[in-house]
Amino acid sequence: MSEATIAAISTPTGTGGISIVRMSGDKSKEIIDKIFSPLAGGPIDRKKDNRRMRYGNIVDGDEVIDEVMVSFMAGPATYTREDIVEINCHGSFISVKKILNLVLDSGAVLAEPGEFTKRAFLNGRIDLSQAEAVLDIINSTNDMSQAQGINQLRGSLKDEIEKIRQVLLEALSRLEYSINFTEDGEDLEPDEIIAYMDQAKALIDKLLNTSNKGKIIKDGINTTIIGKPNVGKSSLLNALLKENRAIVTDIPGTTRDLISEYINLGSFTLKINDTAGIRDTEDIVEKIGVDKSIELSQASDLIIAIFDASREFDHEDEKILDLIKDKNTIIILNKQDLDTKFDKSKFALDLPIIEASMTENIGIDKLEETITDIFDTSEINRESVLITNTRHERLLNSAREKLASSLKDIRIGIPLDAVEVDLRGSYDDLGLIIGQSVSDEIMDKVFKEFCVGK
Repeated sequence: MSEATIAAISTPTGTGGISIVRMSGDKSKEIIDKIFSPLAGGPIDRKKDNRRMRYGNIVDGDEVIDEVMVSFMAGPATYTREDIVEINCHGSFISVKKILNLVLDSGAVLAEPGEFTKRAFLNGRIDLSQAEAVLDIINSTNDMSQAQGINQLRGSLKDEIEKIRQVLLEALSRLEYSINFTEDGEDLEPDEIIAYMDQAKALIDKLLNTSNKGKIIKDGINTTIIGKPNVGKSSLLNALLKENRAIVTDIPGTTRDLISEYINLGSFTLKINDTAGIRDTEDIVEKIGVDKSIELSQASDLIIAIFDASREFDHEDEKILDLIKDKNTIIILNKQDLDTKFDKSKFALDLPIIEASMTENIGIDKLEETITDIFDTSEINRESVLITNTRHERLLNSAREKLASSLKDIRIGIPLDAVEVDLRGSYDDLGLIIGQSVSDEIMDKVFKEFCVGK
């Protein structure tokens, strides 16, 4: 790890009440002493002013750059376990840029994306899963995603992974004892080793079973609106967003491309996709849009299928019914403000049906209640640890496959030294989740997603 003192702007670019320039490293106090002129009390004292804010000016020679508040925090009891200085200046693009340049000219180097959190990891303050939780909290879009990020930052996933690794270590230690410290034909009975391996596999399976719920919390409920042209798909999107995001006309085929928007719905986020109307068409561009609609609906967590209650059921409606079979679907019968011609008996599916009118704003509240009922937050909240990260899921799957392979081998009498290879691989895969023996390539991939000042 570089021993340079790093610096970056830690607040969003633009005009605001304050902006913060942050430093971390051994030279942080030396640099701030060069450029900070306190208005009272003398220079910053390492002990007396630790975790206190001091008022004064940032100066470049005789020029006052800005009036600021400076906070000095002595390592190792800091975010990075290094000395940290935060300069709170006015939220002017000019002020913060001048201060950052002055800090860099005084001996700091510009931080890379996520380098402050990377130093926290490398200095042993947090593990890799906790570092990723920091990013999850920054990017959280609803209460549940933020709560899950905080839970992981507190070490919930780390504790669970270490628990599984400890069980695997019990199996490994007995396996290696049998390989290295017993005579030929005197290997330990495998039952005790198998018991530990089965226990670890059950714990891995339990974690993996939370991944779908975790993705819904982190990424939102992937929701696709489907229906024939002119049934009210775009009107529904506008009603949920409470703004005119999608073009609404009486001309069939107006929506030809995918429109995606995010809305908060209670504790959840919905990623809503408004798609092209599903119908038979000779228009090449529209046909591409229809194919996209069908493809997207099959990969969605939830489908909202809209039918026009003022028109009779036809073969295109039948095609939509075929698409939603065995899918998580809510049916909306729109245009209830007009004369009803639609035969609801055509729905042989056991799915929630909502009678609605987009023009009269009828049925929207019922739709929101139904979505909340389907995705029961109380059930999700009962899970103490959820897998929300694709990297974690892939490593857990890899660890499970290797563990299953070693279990199969030991049960059919394969030599124990061969069994040990996959068992050790499973143990190592779990270690990669929390950053044990992690490669530079993995670290770079994780931290490049961070903003520069974090």
